[in-house]
Amino acid sequence: MKRKREEKERLCSSGDRNRIPIDLKKATVTRLPAIKLLGKVESKEEKDTTPSKLDSLHDDLKMAIMTRLPAKSLMKFRCVSKMWCSFIRRQELVDSFFAVSSAQPRFIVSFSNNAFGKPEEKLTFLLSYPEGSSSSSLVPRFEMALPVGLRASQEYCASLHGFLSVYTDHGLMVCNPGTEQVFNLTKNTQFVGYDPIGGQHKSLSVHLRDPSSGHPHLLHKVLTLGEGGGWRDIEGTPVPYIPVSVGVCIYYGGYKYTDFKNKNPVVMCFDVRSEKVSFIQAPSAVVLCGKNAIFIEYNGKLASILVHPPLARSIPFDLWILDDAQKHEWSKQTCVFPSSAWESVSCRRMSFQGTNKAGEIIIVPSVVNTLEVQPFYIFYYNVRTNNVRRVRLLGIGDNEEFQRSYGFLGGYECFVRVAPHHVDSIAFLSQ
Repeated sequence: MKRKREEKERLCSSGDRNRIPIDLKKATVTRLPAIKLLGKVESKEEKDTTPSKLDSLHDDLKMAIMTRLPAKSLMKFRCVSKMWCSFIRRQELVDSFFAVSSAQPRFIVSFSNNAFGKPEEKLTFLLSYPEGSSSSSLVPRFEMALPVGLRASQEYCASLHGFLSVYTDHGLMVCNPGTEQVFNLTKNTQFVGYDPIGGQHKSLSVHLRDPSSGHPHLLHKVLTLGEGGGWRDIEGTPVPYIPVSVGVCIYYGGYKYTDFKNKNPVVMCFDVRSEKVSFIQAPSAVVLCGKNAIFIEYNGKLASILVHPPLARSIPFDLWILDDAQKHEWSKQTCVFPSSAWESVSCRRMSFQGTNKAGEIIIVPSVVNTLEVQPFYIFYYNVRTNNVRRVRLLGIGDNEEFQRSYGFLGGYECFVRVAPHHVDSIAFLSQ
């Protein structure tokens, strides 16, 4: 027993329990758009045209000042006057703000209250934490709250150049926590990607064409967000299983039918820049799990995780890495997560949420415990050393008053998603 306790202390240093978590009592809930695609949100701002002292400053000096202010403060300053609003919306300031914020990336944690409770009481909170901190506990920053729950079947949340893409029970949503702008996408929209060369966010819609046919195909459509155009058709492909967004391209595992009898496991790749679909041959284990397949980005490469049944002292999983997409070459590494590190977690299901800058795999419990008050931890697994460290995230259902006030009660599953490498942005996407 003593050896077991020492191993647990070595793997998981205890967090600072004296720090006070964020108080969400004053948090406002962002209204969802009434239409399917919301463009820029204009409010009662910008009426005063009286010059201020700031207006007399040189543009370079104003730029230097504003890029160092929080995004939410700049959103408030837009209401000062038309001049201020116009300056804050300038593309030059938007780009400079993003460049400055890139030096201090954060990771977003989204979590919902009772996912199967009353629809009108559902809430999803978005909190952010500093990335790269060596502290054993982190104090959150409240970003925004949405009047929706998270979808149980999609453990997906991604940060795409300042915007978040997350699956909710209303479908796929895109939002900017800095501006609180929300896009409510159409039902068949699967994923959103970002083209860094063209500076465009694009959404991919996939649905069956002629489902009763003996030769089922998918119809793929693409929409460029913020440009006001409609959906564009691209060449159809055989039926895939599940899409996952990674970096510049959108990947999803499935089977490529050669003669509609034989099927080959592949990873289908949709390039956001060229809007073309290609195929990468994959080991059957990569796509065998279907909708339970786990895809992440690992050291700049596409990777898939296959979790094995837990053993007495470990939770093994295979990490399949796409080493060469042109040659369709994959490598496999078996990892061992020590069971002692997971003993403090009531949820038995692990959720793999990508990697941090150090290449450690981010692992979190897939749900918040609503039966009892418990600290919430995020785990970092080092593939090379097999070491595990944990960090306590303050503010996620870790006190009784919080659970009672926000509906984290009754044993309902309250899902958790993490989006690493998020950079604050003041960009708006026009309709």
